[in-house]
Amino acid sequence: MIRTFQQHRLRECQLLDGLWDFVFDNDNIGLSEEWHTNFPSNHDRVPVPACWNNELGKYDYEGVAWYRTWITVEDSSHLRLLFHAVMGHADVYWNGQHLGYHYGGFTPFDFVIPNVTAGVHELVVRTDSTLEHNTLPYHIVDWFHYGGIIRPVELQRLPDVWMDGMSITYDMTGDSSSDVQILLKLQSLSDTPAEVPVTIYRNNEIFYSDSAYLPAKGNIELVVKQNWTDLKRWETEDPVLYMIRAVVGKDDKTDRIGFRTVETRNKKILLNGKELYLQGVNRHEEHPDWGFSFPNKLMTKELDIILQMGCNTVRGSHYPQSEYWIDLLDEQGIIFWSEIPIWGAAFPAKETDDPLFVERAMTMMGEMIDRDLHHPSILFWSVHNEIDTRSEQAYELSIKMTELVKSKDQSRLVTYATMHPMTDICLGLFDVIGINYYGGWYFGHAEFKDMLEVFHERCKEYGAENTPVLMTEFGGAGVYGDSGWEPRLFSEDYQADLLGKSLKLFRADPKISGTYVWQFADTRAQLQSHLPHFRDRARSFNNKGLVNEYRKPKLAYRVVKGIYTNHNDPYDWGSTLS
Repeated sequence: MIRTFQQHRLRECQLLDGLWDFVFDNDNIGLSEEWHTNFPSNHDRVPVPACWNNELGKYDYEGVAWYRTWITVEDSSHLRLLFHAVMGHADVYWNGQHLGYHYGGFTPFDFVIPNVTAGVHELVVRTDSTLEHNTLPYHIVDWFHYGGIIRPVELQRLPDVWMDGMSITYDMTGDSSSDVQILLKLQSLSDTPAEVPVTIYRNNEIFYSDSAYLPAKGNIELVVKQNWTDLKRWETEDPVLYMIRAVVGKDDKTDRIGFRTVETRNKKILLNGKELYLQGVNRHEEHPDWGFSFPNKLMTKELDIILQMGCNTVRGSHYPQSEYWIDLLDEQGIIFWSEIPIWGAAFPAKETDDPLFVERAMTMMGEMIDRDLHHPSILFWSVHNEIDTRSEQAYELSIKMTELVKSKDQSRLVTYATMHPMTDICLGLFDVIGINYYGGWYFGHAEFKDMLEVFHERCKEYGAENTPVLMTEFGGAGVYGDSGWEPRLFSEDYQADLLGKSLKLFRADPKISGTYVWQFADTRAQLQSHLPHFRDRARSFNNKGLVNEYRKPKLAYRVVKGIYTNHNDPYDWGSTLS
């Protein structure tokens, strides 16, 4: 399943999972040789969805690759091809005709093909996972950059009138009442005008029934506004969710929402008017056997481990994560920080205002918000991580990105993570500030206290004295199984000791509203023997996980769990500091 619930009952949907024909294009000759109409006969076969780097003999490859599959259509139909995620560049061909191009990696895109005749049809996809100076992420990136069709490809059969989108927004007018707006985007593929019935349900009860008229080959936006009462709010302790189903003629779509408010006040984050203290981890959606093509079963296990640790939040590092995962968080009342893959520790300031990079960043941000607008667990849209926020280029990019987010969604908080807390010039631009600081690892001793004193004073200079602050990354590496009598670097003992002391210090600071430990699980690193980057990544992994890559707990997991679960008052730590 792509979601944890069924999105369509009337619309016929088919997953194109399975083995596809596959070939690398090492010399990038596929376009000139027209592989989209003459697919190489010496092809391999690989599973879809999957990352090719997890297959034998394909580990190191970054670049262009081609996929092909065959689709049998029994009767003439309108078809919609929905790609839930393809890494990097994607060109899609149907029977040799170019349907279009998408750039991204973690957000969906689609093509509608009207009046497809019965028979067998060829679908070819050219992908390119190459990282460059203007890609997201940058070509120097601190995680393994997999390639491939990493999430499902869906074939949908559309009626003449179909729903191209459903957007649900609301404004809470009281504790249990809300002004709700439902926007339906309707498209007609018919050569003649059409009038169709429209019915919208909330938890299987009809709240709207009417009809809509569409001109031939036309489209309309249908807006329904109502005030709803007797609502229950989505709370972390009681995450109440509402199913919204729209039926338009012979088409339908279901999505799910939760009602809540989020705001900031006096350096605190408030959910439904109540102060939050966030206890979380950073999570890469990655596994050495599956890469980014993450199985649903492992998501449920990960969430169980995270809940057992006492977390009430997860940061999606550093890209839009699967809808299934966010559905699980909605259901469990876990808060999510969502971001796009602008990872900038090695990203030069001069590249930040590259027009193509900015265009790609804005597009990916918009696609993430459009896809995930209805998830109540998402409280934060994060626009970038660790870019050079000491620079004017980063300042200008931050303005563009925050304006984009606010134009699409004003119901959530806009944030970012800085690795320059003592020199950052963007502190006054955001609703929430995240600090990434590796005291005790990259910076020798864990001198967080001095850093925070300087940082809090700088917030006043930039008008951010009341802006909530989260510790979004901190920690150190611990190689699973390396333990002893002393806390040596890279030992489980050192990692646990560092995290324990750091968490106690942060929780003693009333100006810190929460913590995200780096990171949940060990992840494969982008370490190549011929390049100088990330040479400190033992085993070719980022070993800062609280569990190892196979989700086995380290000593640090138990230390963090002890802190996250045994203390109701997050600030009651001062007397225990050493």
